[in-house]
Amino acid sequence: MKLAPWRTMRGRLLLLALLVEATMLFLLISNSLRLLHDHMGEQARIQAEQIAPILNAALVAPLAQFDYATVQAVLDECHAAKGVDYLAVMDVKGNVVAISGWPTDKPLPTPDESFNLDATEHVPRYDIARPITLAGQALGTLHFGLDLTQIIAARQSLLTQGVVIALGELLLSAGLLALLGLLITRQLSVLTRASREVAEGKLTPSPVPEGNDDVGRLGAAFNAMSRSVNERVGQLTEARNQMADLAEASKQEHARLEALLAAMEFGVLFSDRNGKVSYANQAFARLWRQDATTNITYGISLRELLARLEPSVITLPDWRQENGKLTSISCEIPLTDGRILTMQRLEVCALEHEVLGQVWIFSDVTKDRFAAQQLIAAKDAAEAATLAKAAFLATMSHEIRTPMNGIIGMTQLALGTRLDDEQKEYLQLIRSSTDSLLAIVNDVLDFSKIEAGRMEIEAVPFELERLMGELLGILNASAEDRQIRLVSEVSPSLSGQLLGDPIRLRQILTNLTTNAIKFTEQGSVTITAQLGAKRDENRIEVQFTVTDSGIGIPEDKLGSIFQPFTQADHSTTRNYGGTGLGLAIVAHLVELMGGTISVESELGQGSTFRFTVELRHAAAPSIVTAVSRAIGPTSPTGSLRILLAEDNLINQKVALGLLRKRGHSVTLANNGAEALAIFMDTPEGFDCILMDMQMPELDGLEATRRIRAHEAGHKRVPIVALTANASEADRQSCLHAGMDDFVSKPFRIAEISEVLARHLAKPE
Repeated sequence: MKLAPWRTMRGRLLLLALLVEATMLFLLISNSLRLLHDHMGEQARIQAEQIAPILNAALVAPLAQFDYATVQAVLDECHAAKGVDYLAVMDVKGNVVAISGWPTDKPLPTPDESFNLDATEHVPRYDIARPITLAGQALGTLHFGLDLTQIIAARQSLLTQGVVIALGELLLSAGLLALLGLLITRQLSVLTRASREVAEGKLTPSPVPEGNDDVGRLGAAFNAMSRSVNERVGQLTEARNQMADLAEASKQEHARLEALLAAMEFGVLFSDRNGKVSYANQAFARLWRQDATTNITYGISLRELLARLEPSVITLPDWRQENGKLTSISCEIPLTDGRILTMQRLEVCALEHEVLGQVWIFSDVTKDRFAAQQLIAAKDAAEAATLAKAAFLATMSHEIRTPMNGIIGMTQLALGTRLDDEQKEYLQLIRSSTDSLLAIVNDVLDFSKIEAGRMEIEAVPFELERLMGELLGILNASAEDRQIRLVSEVSPSLSGQLLGDPIRLRQILTNLTTNAIKFTEQGSVTITAQLGAKRDENRIEVQFTVTDSGIGIPEDKLGSIFQPFTQADHSTTRNYGGTGLGLAIVAHLVELMGGTISVESELGQGSTFRFTVELRHAAAPSIVTAVSRAIGPTSPTGSLRILLAEDNLINQKVALGLLRKRGHSVTLANNGAEALAIFMDTPEGFDCILMDMQMPELDGLEATRRIRAHEAGHKRVPIVALTANASEADRQSCLHAGMDDFVSKPFRIAEISEVLARHLAKPE
């Protein structure tokens, strides 16, 4: 009887061999799968732990610089690699600044507490969160997930292939089974050795054999993982080198900054947020006379350092902290050794407006302050000299006008007597000379006012046509003497009353017209006034032109004729007279009246002066204008009772002679006290009082005040100042004292008659 094959020894041996082989194969496959499972899980976990520091190194620099574009680029590059399902970076505030592989509108997965290769989730994944730090300071958080799909699929594939191989081996011979077992064992040994090397820290082990079977593919996967780790190690090394380069560049920049601060002439001190000194340059120690090696130590308390500096300070600035906060201040610090330091204290802030500390900047301004004090002293001295000069000129004007009043007055009286032609000619020459001398005195006074800044412009109503007519009436005689035709033209658009300073305007026109007549041998002088281009509701611009056919001005002198003491030629003074101040005064008056002046001239062809002034339309045309003062009333004053207060003997005779010649009754008082007594002792009173300002015992101002106080409630008597003080300040003093008008010496009888007519007669 034939035994069944499995009953034979061979069969039994074969069965036994197959059983043993199957058992061994089962154990081998089971053990291999277990080892592979543990190995793959360990590799996946190690990969996750290795990826985190690599990404931290790659992301820390751009994240610290808020370079989110670079952060995004790094995440995109990492996501392209196999095994990474998604990556995301959050800042310290929890805001996602970059993400790759995960929807932006979906919250990030919760990190896994531990690695689990047997995850049953729909997409097997290992979720990890690691902080990103720099020098111990948190910059953000890295979130990423490792895709475990391939590992689980590989494990399942290996299991299936192992079962198939096991069944196939049962059908092969024992030798083939042994050989196959030997090959499998050898491959696993290589993988085990490589795994051990990795576990021992060698991240780039030698390549393991590869093949098309499961173990070979496992070797290929292991080799691929080894190459990926090698690439990441290279990237990490490159990032480390870049960080080293950045550190070296930062070190060089710090060295350059320290060299710059050390070379500065002003002191610089840095303090941190904790009130500690973090830096001080040599200039700081030099300014405060401190030993930089002993007194200024880095890390010293700012309070302690300031306490060391306080004994050197005369007036301690408020450089304390307010409410625990460092405040920004700027002040001057006077020192006990006479020096003056300026201090600026500014906050040092980070990009996020976080206060990191303060910078203190000190500078020695002693020389600048001394120079400024010298400049102020020089300015005060110059102003004092100008005032002294003005006072001197005013005094000299008074002293000159007093005898000139006698000369002019006596000349007027003499010209009113019977004279032969020769005597009359001599007296007329005297009058002409005194007129020239008076014009020079007036120019000098006006120029002194300009230099002292005391020239003022009034705003009173006047009629331009009347002013021009009076100007021609005054200057026509001198023009006729030289056989020159004098013409004036006023635009109809300038009719009616205007608001301005007619006295200064007439002074400008008189000066320019007098010069035109003086420098014209034959021909004509034309004065025109027309409306300028600039005008609005309140102001108008009036343009004046004075044209002559005289000798002209050289072209190289046109730019300087408006400078004081300047004339076109050195022979001008000899031939025509003058001080060279007239045009300078004219230019300044034009400027004060809001205008400009220019000149056009050609030698032998004449000159044209153009100037503009700003005027306004007068609101009340019925007001008596300033120009009308020069025109007397239409009805005579008749004989008047006049009280004359004058202390100078010559001026007494001049005034008495001129007034009595006009038929007036004059009572003389030698000083203010006498004038007050006569006024109070005369029951019938006086029609007018002519009062000098400067008199012994009682001056004219105080005498006027007492007269006004005495006549309170009674008829007011007009009081007119008759004085050699010709300034505007003197005029205002007289008016404030109670006087009604002001006539400066030297005077003419026509001026006094006009004043008397204005205050005592009723116009028609």
